Amino acid sequence: MEDIDRFMSIFDKSPIGILFYNEEGKLIDINPFSFKILGISKLDDVLGVNLFGISNFVPIKDTLFKEGLVRFQIPLKDFGNGKVERDIDLTNFGKDIIEFIISVVDSGFLVMIQNVGPSEKIDIPYSEEKYYRFFEDDLTGDFIATPEGRLIECNNSFLEIYGFDNRESALKFDISKFNIVDWINLINQLKNEPKIKGYQSSHTRPDGNIIQVVANVVGIFNDSNELIQVKGYIFDDTERKIAEEFLKESEEKYHRLFDEDLTGDFIANIDGEILECNPAFAEIYGFNSCRVASNSNISKFNRFDWPYMVTRLKKERKLYGFQSWQRRSDGLRIHVVANLFGIFNDSNELIRVKGYVFDDTERKHAEEELARSKSQMREILDSIQDIFFALDHNWNFIYINQYAAEYFGIEHDDLIEQNLWELFPEFIGTKYEELFRSAMESDEIQHFEARGIKNSDQWFDFSIYPSADGISSYWKDITERKILEEELRQARDHLEEQ
Repeated sequence: MEDIDRFMSIFDKSPIGILFYNEEGKLIDINPFSFKILGISKLDDVLGVNLFGISNFVPIKDTLFKEGLVRFQIPLKDFGNGKVERDIDLTNFGKDIIEFIISVVDSGFLVMIQNVGPSEKIDIPYSEEKYYRFFEDDLTGDFIATPEGRLIECNNSFLEIYGFDNRESALKFDISKFNIVDWINLINQLKNEPKIKGYQSSHTRPDGNIIQVVANVVGIFNDSNELIQVKGYIFDDTERKIAEEFLKESEEKYHRLFDEDLTGDFIANIDGEILECNPAFAEIYGFNSCRVASNSNISKFNRFDWPYMVTRLKKERKLYGFQSWQRRSDGLRIHVVANLFGIFNDSNELIRVKGYVFDDTERKHAEEELARSKSQMREILDSIQDIFFALDHNWNFIYINQYAAEYFGIEHDDLIEQNLWELFPEFIGTKYEELFRSAMESDEIQHFEARGIKNSDQWFDFSIYPSADGISSYWKDITERKILEEELRQARDHLEEQ
C-alpha cells in the first residue's frame, strides 16, 4: 500500500504529463498536469484520441516495439486532428509544441508529454533525468541486460526483489544465474518473438532465497536484426504463488476428505438432479458407483420430503438434523438424518442443495423397538392392580403406573419428574423413608410389610429394588390377608381363653 501511495503521489504531482494507453492504443488515464499541457478540463475530451492515430507516431511504431522507447514532437493543434474540445485559444497559446516520449510497459504504453517552445523545436534533447526518475519509482523491477545476462541497468524495485544492497553490487551480477535454464529458453524465445508477456519462472536470489516471478520482456535488436539487449519488467509473484499452491493443496485435501467422508455428501439442483456425490453417498443409496449415483435424482428417494425440504431451505437457508424415511435405488427402505445447506445466486434464488447424509436406519429401528418395548412394559405394569413406581438418584419420579397414580390421587403426568419427599412430606421420618434410603445407599433389595401411608386400614407388601437409575418400588396390597390373619389370631386367642 505504501508503494502504491508513493506511485500515486508521483503520478498526481509530476511536472510532466503522464498518460497510460492499453495495448490497443486506447487511453486509460492521465495525470493532472496533462490537462494543463493539452488545454482540456476533463478526461472525456481526449478519450477518443487513439495513440495509433497520432500521425507522427505511425512511422516509428515498429521502432517502439523493437527498441522499447521512441520520442517525437508535434504542434499542439495537431493532437487529435481537430476533434479535441479545448478550453484555450490556440492562436494565443505560446508553447504550442508537445514532445512525446513513449515506452512499452506491462499493460500497454506509458506516454510522457511536455511543452517545448517554437525555438526549442526538435533541437532540445529528451530529459534523461525525468525519464530515470520515473524509471526509478516504477513498482515493477525494471532492468536492461545483455543476452548473456550481464546487467546494464536496473531500478530500485529490481534491487529489492532480488535482495541486492545497492546498484553497484547488482550490476556486477550475472542475472542468468537466477535460473540458467530459463534464461537460455527466454533468449531463444525472444529471437523469434521480440515481446514476451507473463513469463513465469522460479528464481534463486543471490542470498539463496527462492522466489516466483512473472516478467514482461522485450528484445532490443540492431539493424542486422541481432538481439543486443533484453529489457524486462519483473513482478515478485511469490506470495500469490504460495497462496495458489496452498489453495490447490486445500482443494486436494477437501476432495480427499469429500471422497473419504463416512457421511454421504452430495450437491444437487433444486429439481433433485445429483451433480456430485462421494462414495459413501453411493453406498448409502445402493448405487455401484458415484458415476451411476450422479445420473440419478435424489427427490425420487422420497417424493414428499424433497419439495418440503426445498421450501424450507428457501426460507431458512440451512437445515440441521432433517430426518426422513427414504427408498434406496434397490427399493430397500432406509432412515436418514441430513444436514442441508442452500446455495443461492446473486438474486438470492436457491440454485443448489448441498447435503451431508447419515444412514440412521439401525438406530431408528432400535429406537422404534425400544419404544415398542416400553409401550408393552407400560401396558403390563398399568394392567396389574398393584402399585409400581421408579425414582432416580435425586428421588424424582421417572415412572409410575396407573394404579400408583390413582392411589396417590395425582395424574400420572403431574407426578413425573416430581420429588418424592417434596410431594409427599408425610413419608419423612417413617419406616418408608428409612428403607427407601437404605435401598438407595446400600444397593441392596429391601422387603417389608407396613400399613398404607394414605390409608392406615390398608396393608402392603413392599419390595424395593436398586438399579443403575435409582430404585423401583413394588407395593402389593395384602389387606385381605392381614384381615384374615387377624381373624385367625383372634379365634386362636379365644380358644386359648376357654
